[in-house]
Amino acid sequence: MSDNRKYYYLKLKENYFDDDSIILLKSMQDGILYSNILLMLCLKSLKHGGRLQLPQP
Repeated sequence: MSDNRKYYYLKLKENYFDDDSIILLKSMQDGILYSNILLMLCLKSLKHGGRLQLPQP
């Protein structure tokens, strides 16, 4: 069976979660949620060369 899905990879540096900006983000109220949203946005941007784009109608 053929797999027609595309796969994208997000490579993080080993110390990504030790970065000062991520530590600050996680220390905020609901910071874990915000850091998760940030990772999801990074993943979504992979299809467009690192840019976030709205779908075209």
